[in-house]
This record gives sequence, C-alpha cells and structure tokens, in this order.
Amino acid sequence: MSLRTRIALASAIAVALAIVLGAFAAYSATSSTLHDQIDTQLIHQADHALHQFSGQGPFGGPQAGDFGGAGGFVQIVNSQGQTVDFGTDRQPLPVAQSSVAVAQAGTGSQFGSFTTGGVNLRVLAVPIGQGLALQIAQPLSQIDTTLAHLRQQLIIISLAGIALAAVAGALIGARGIRPVRALATSVDFVTRTGDLSHRIPVNGDDEAAQLAARFNAMLHSLEQARSAQDQLVADASHELRTPLTALRANVELLASGAVLAPDDRRRLIDDLTVQLDEFGGLVGDLMLLARGERTLAHPVPVALDELTDDAVARARAWWPEAALTVTTTPTIVLGDPDALSRAVANLIDNAIKHGGGTAEISVHDGAVHVRDFGAGIPTDDQEQVFARFWRGAEARALPGSGLGLAIVAQVAAVHDGTITIAPHDGPGTLMVLQLPTDDEAPTLA
Repeated sequence: MSLRTRIALASAIAVALAIVLGAFAAYSATSSTLHDQIDTQLIHQADHALHQFSGQGPFGGPQAGDFGGAGGFVQIVNSQGQTVDFGTDRQPLPVAQSSVAVAQAGTGSQFGSFTTGGVNLRVLAVPIGQGLALQIAQPLSQIDTTLAHLRQQLIIISLAGIALAAVAGALIGARGIRPVRALATSVDFVTRTGDLSHRIPVNGDDEAAQLAARFNAMLHSLEQARSAQDQLVADASHELRTPLTALRANVELLASGAVLAPDDRRRLIDDLTVQLDEFGGLVGDLMLLARGERTLAHPVPVALDELTDDAVARARAWWPEAALTVTTTPTIVLGDPDALSRAVANLIDNAIKHGGGTAEISVHDGAVHVRDFGAGIPTDDQEQVFARFWRGAEARALPGSGLGLAIVAQVAAVHDGTITIAPHDGPGTLMVLQLPTDDEAPTLA
C-alpha cells in the first residue's frame, strides 16, 4: 500500500469515525429528550388523574385515540395484577409488572415499558392505597416515527459524509505526499545525473519544507566536498608533475650508463634521496587533505602543552641549528592527538624555514602561538597563505609543497578552532592556533 493511499485511508477513517460518533450522539440525545418529555407528560397526567380519583372530577377511561392516543390511557390495577372494572366498556391494557409492584408496596412510583398490539407504551404507576395503583400509559408511536425518520436522515448524512471524507482524504493524501514525491524525484535526478547543484523549492516552514531544506543543505555540502576534491586532484596533478619530472630525469641519467665523476654521482644520488623524501611528504600531505574537514568521531582529552613540547623536540632534532624558545602552561583540549601534533609541527617547521631559524612558541588558554623573526607575510598575501599549494614569491626557492599551513587550517576547522595571523610588535609573523578548551577533562599525566 502506497504512502498516499495510507494517508487517504487514515484521513477517511478518522473523519468517518467522527461522523458516525456525532450521528450516534445526536440520535441518543434526541431519543433521551423525547422520552424525558413523555415521562414528564405521564407525571402531569398522573397528577390530573389523582385529582379526579379524589372525587373532585369525573374519572376513568382512555383519552382520544388508540391506547389513549396523545392524551394517554389511565386505569386502576390491584396487587394481583388485575384491572379494576369501573363499568366502562373499554378494553383494558395489559398490566405492567412495575404497576403490580407499586400496588403491592403501596408506596413510591415506577416507570415501565411494554409492547401490545405492535405499539410501544411508556407506563407510570402511582399508588392510591388499599393495594391499588394508578397505571397511566402513553403510546410511543409518535416518538418511534420521529426517531425512525431521524435514523434514516442520519444514515444518509453519515454515508454522504463518509463519501466526502474519502474524497477529502484522497486530496489530503495527494497534497501531503507531494513534497515526498518532489524529494524522491530530486534524489532520482541526482542519482541519474550526478548533478549536485540541483535544489528542491522550499515553500513554507512545515515539516515538509524543513525536509526539503535539509536535503538542499546536504546537496550543498556534497557539492562543496566534490568541488574541493576536484580542486585537490587538479592541484595535486599539477604539483606532482614537477618533482616527478625531476626524479625521472635523474633516474634516466643514472640508468643511461653515462660516465659521471664520483662527486657528481654522489650529489645526484643525494638529490634523488631528498626528492624522494619530499615526494613522500607531499603524498602524505595530500592524503591528509583528501580526508576533508570531517567531524571527529572519537575526540579524546589532549594535553596541548605536552604535545607542543614533543613537536619542539622533533623540530630541534631535524633543525639542530634552530633557536627555539618555548613557554607552556597546562592546557587540555578535546581532539585527535595525531592531527593536532601534525598541525603544531607544521607551524613550527614553517616558522623555522621562513623565519631565519629562530622562533618563539608558547601555549596557554587553549592556543598555540608561534612567532618567527623573518621578513613577515605581506598584507596582500595573508588571505592566501592558508590555501593549498600557495607559496609566496620568496618561499618558492625553499623546499616544501605549500600544503603545511593548509593542513593546519583544516585541522583547526575540524576541531572547531581557528588559525590566524595575529598583529604584534617587531619583525616576523605571529600565527595563533586557537582551540576550544575542555575545562572538565581530567589532567593528563
């Protein structure tokens, strides 16, 4: 069963139940009101009959019509269930059991009902002493006719209402399923064409509109991710071409069997080693960037000060002539230790390479400050310094791929942090990696 059919059926059933319950309530209320009116009439007739029975007026016999008609039928019954004969030629009504009980008790009044000659009657029995009771009967023919007509009308109205409910349910189902169909059509279109720029029109602010908006947001994220991947592939293919060409030229030279002086051969092999190391680092950086800005699945408490001390120790081993000054205070953040270590190491390496071998590193309040004492970054270039493969004019002669700071920016974004070039006094560049602190995380040993 389709969703549209289920919605239409559920709507029709709900409306049909409401109509049936409403009709039943209307019928019950009308029936109760009419019967209450009959009971009230019987009480008035009993008062009138008792007044006549006391000798203040003529008494006895039925009123106009069968079984008393609208005026009712009055007779006296005894405790044996027999009708007392007053000399009239009328045919007595059957004695209701409630009337016998009243005659026997001699106190209280009771209502009862019975059917005779195909006519329903409502009966009131009133005690008149000496084992006798006054039985007043009122035919229910008019009420039965009225209720039968009302039932017929309510059945017709209910059937018409159910039919209208079915039509309305179908219309509601069609309207309700429209956003879902639009979403299914869009998913099918994107699946067939791969066009992530496709969007669903969003109208209103109901649940369907929210679903469409979220689907559009998902397509936007996928489109950005694809665009970033395409750009990364294009940049990587361009950047890898140069080191691959140099490697190939050197390898072909060695493979050609050309006679080289021992010093030239040694320099060539050393160049190949350096090129292979740079090429391996470039591939590693590209793999890290290819992961994108994914949300951390399992962040853990990280001692940012200890992580920075380790990164400085590695930098000193790699750059033994570098002058590094370190100042740290205990700082705990939540994140990926490996990614954060890579980002801090890249900041330190960048400062050493472009800052003349001197750098100051400090950690406090969830931030890593790295300052070099080089020529600094021109204001016009500061917006591009964190882009992939971007290198300033003075940096192009230095080793590197131009991906170090791009990796720092990506790691910062993944950790809901920032990387900025901060203003400062004096020469060089001050970069600040700011991360959210975890004040509730336990202090790591």
